[in-house]
Amino acid sequence: MTLFTQGMKQVETSEKPDACVIWLHGLGAGADDFIPAVPYLKLPDSLGVRFLFPQAPHRPVSINGGWEMPAWYDILKMLPEREIDPAHLQEAALGLHELTRQQIDAGIAEDRIFWIGFSQGGAVVLEAALNGGRYMTADHSVSQPAAIFALSTYQAQPVEQPHPKLGEMVFWHGHGSQDDVVPFSMGKKAAEQTELKAADSQWHPYPMAHEVCVAELEAIGHFIQHRLGQ
Repeated sequence: MTLFTQGMKQVETSEKPDACVIWLHGLGAGADDFIPAVPYLKLPDSLGVRFLFPQAPHRPVSINGGWEMPAWYDILKMLPEREIDPAHLQEAALGLHELTRQQIDAGIAEDRIFWIGFSQGGAVVLEAALNGGRYMTADHSVSQPAAIFALSTYQAQPVEQPHPKLGEMVFWHGHGSQDDVVPFSMGKKAAEQTELKAADSQWHPYPMAHEVCVAELEAIGHFIQHRLGQ
């Protein structure tokens, strides 16, 4: 068990799942944070989806006075553009790639694996996707999920070592128009970046704060079904 998977929660909708959603929580939350959201996706059991909810490690967070809490990376300053610890971010992104490869090795096709990240977790999935060149294995392979869902989040690092198949990747961004934690403009900026670089990038604003809403979850579920050919 790696640091990335300690405390991870798992929900399966079939005895033999052949699709997988890996969902990363936000700062200060836990692996069980988005388990209650699963029914709102309205995914039919026939899809056979495995949900994995990794748990961020506890670490001191500078913007919160150094208090320890679940955090994928330390945030040093708000600015409002975040100043972060890039080593922590890259450690989490590497863990996401490793967990994805484990699912592939377990028999789930790469094009039936999805990444979802909320807030800090969203910054991790964007890093793992956009800078995928950092996370290649010794044989120069790197995982490519069916779609990346970036929810109420931002791009924490510039694209420096792009994923070799970035131009083929699919992104879905959702953000609250009244978000008082991650400014709406930061989410829009991230979506504009993926629109420039990826095969498909969708931007979905919702009248909400720093959260997810039922309409957003239903739209995510519909998109997953579409990507799975359902």
